[in-house]
Amino acid sequence: MGRGPFSHPGYRWLWSGQLVSIIGDQLFPMAVVALALGREESAFSLGVVFGSRFCALALLILVGGVLADRMDKLRLMMSSDVVRLAAVLLLIALGNGAPLWTLALITFLMGAGESIFQPAYDSVVPSLVPEQVLEQANAATNMLKNIGQVVGPAGAGLLVAAVGPRSALWVDAATFAVSSLTLLMVGRRMGARRQPAAEHEESMFAEAVAGIRVVVRMRWLMALEAMAVVHVLFAVGPWFVLVPLIADDRLGGPAGYGLVLSAFALGGIGGAAVAGLLQKLFRRPGLWALTAISLFGVACLAFAVTSSLAVLVALFALGGAGVQFFDVLKTSAIQRHVPRALLGRVFALDFFASFVGMPAGQMLAGLLVVGAQQAVTAMAVAGAVVFVTTLLPLAVRDVATLGGPGAEAPPADDGKQATGQVAPATGAGAAE
Repeated sequence: MGRGPFSHPGYRWLWSGQLVSIIGDQLFPMAVVALALGREESAFSLGVVFGSRFCALALLILVGGVLADRMDKLRLMMSSDVVRLAAVLLLIALGNGAPLWTLALITFLMGAGESIFQPAYDSVVPSLVPEQVLEQANAATNMLKNIGQVVGPAGAGLLVAAVGPRSALWVDAATFAVSSLTLLMVGRRMGARRQPAAEHEESMFAEAVAGIRVVVRMRWLMALEAMAVVHVLFAVGPWFVLVPLIADDRLGGPAGYGLVLSAFALGGIGGAAVAGLLQKLFRRPGLWALTAISLFGVACLAFAVTSSLAVLVALFALGGAGVQFFDVLKTSAIQRHVPRALLGRVFALDFFASFVGMPAGQMLAGLLVVGAQQAVTAMAVAGAVVFVTTLLPLAVRDVATLGGPGAEAPPADDGKQATGQVAPATGAGAAE
């Protein structure tokens, strides 16, 4: 076996497809913004359009998790690419005169495709690489996403400005086609290891409930998901509203705001890399992961401790590193300890916990905060919430080891009820 995830051809093709998809992920919202800004009540139009994505995720992410456990994951991801390709082509056909409701519908379809794709992607990775390089594979994926956040918005904005939204959307459409082709290559590399879809006697609702039951019974995971909900409601959601307000008052507006966000994403690249490279050194990975996520509290407190742009950039980079370090270790623990027959649903619930409180948190910040000084105070409170709530999960059994040796495993009968079989989460068959 090879030394890292890229020595396994299936993972190489999967990662390469996402490298191309990152371009499209940045182009679509920029093109939609360009189409919406020329309308009357452009702020309302943008709210409706981007709210449609959240509605799709909220309504369909659990469905996507069930489908990922029921169906061939690669075919499901290709179906997601086809849905999003069709949505982009529809928007190209409608052009600049597309009614607002069609923009909202197309964005809803893009969110629907994302809700199908993401659980399947995370749950197929353990089939492509051996267990000992899971952290490295997840780190490579997270680093890719952060690179996209650093260079993607600026590049997408320049392209849309240079060639117009419709031409940019043609590039977006091409990325989905390339992604589908790479998934075909992944399927060829997996060969006989692709598990055919099993017959299902239970309803999709019953299978979704089975996934929820597994998360609840894995107390270490339930504690982390509860922490995520609190973080999103009281820190992450307000962050998106309050940081631009503070940056406008203290950092010179959009330029300063963009710089600290880029620093956050750049820090994330480093945090993911460290988690992937040093995972074998972590005897108590949960303790390290929670220590890392507490650094997000530093980013929340940053404006309360300094007005220096250089120091703020450094603190935001530290916060981004902590977030991605935590995410790599947590994702790998889920892949390692949850039976593959349940991975899609568990990852769907994990994704749901990461955004369910977002609109409420944003609305709360918008209602309670007036002015930059109040925003600084509110972010300081958010930082305190992050610090306190990252300590609480350690009181729960197995959090410190992220479900390591001696942890309580999910009941095997839940996996059998869901798929008729429980595939092992580890073993030589996972590698090319």
